[in-house]
Amino acid sequence: MSHILNIHKLTRSAGAVVMTGLTLLASCSSGECLDNKNSLPLAGFYTSETTPQKITLDSISIYGIGAPGDSVLHDSVRNLSQSYLPFRIDQGQTKYVIQYLSGMLGRYHIADTITFNYDIVPWFVSAACGAVYYYDMTSIETTHNIIDSVTCPLGTIDNSDIENLKIYFRVNTSEEGEEE
Repeated sequence: MSHILNIHKLTRSAGAVVMTGLTLLASCSSGECLDNKNSLPLAGFYTSETTPQKITLDSISIYGIGAPGDSVLHDSVRNLSQSYLPFRIDQGQTKYVIQYLSGMLGRYHIADTITFNYDIVPWFVSAACGAVYYYDMTSIETTHNIIDSVTCPLGTIDNSDIENLKIYFRVNTSEEGEEE
C-alpha cells in the first residue's frame, strides 16, 4: 500500500512540474514576438517616367555578387513585379545583378548592377524577442543600362512588411517587342 501512495505522490509532483513548465513557456511566448523579426528589403519595379507606374519584368535573373553560397534569387523568371533582396549582416555592402534575358537585351548579355551601402544597426526589441538588424542606407549605386535609378524612400530598412526599395527602369515602348 505504501508503494501505491508513493507512486501517487510522485505522479502528482511530476504533474505539478509539467504544469509549472507549461505556465513558464506560455508566459515567455507572449504576443510581442508575433511581428516580423527580420529586416528584409523588398524592392518594387517601376517605370522611370514622370508619373512612375508599377511594371512587371519578363525574362530576368537576379543574383548576388560576393555572397557566400548560392546567391541566385531568381533564375530566368517571368512576370516579376517585386523581389526580396536580402542584405548581408557581416558587412555594410550588398551587390545584386539584374540580368535581362529577352530579345536584344539577352542576346547582348545586358545587365545592371546595384550596390547598396548601409550602416548595420542592431535594434533591441525586447527580452523575449531579442534584437533585429536595421539598415540605414548611406548610398545606392547602379549601372544605367536599363535601370534609371534606385531609391530607399524612408532611408532605413526595418522589419516593417512594406516595399522599402524602388527600382526605376527605362522602358522601351517601341513596336519591336523589346519592352523591359
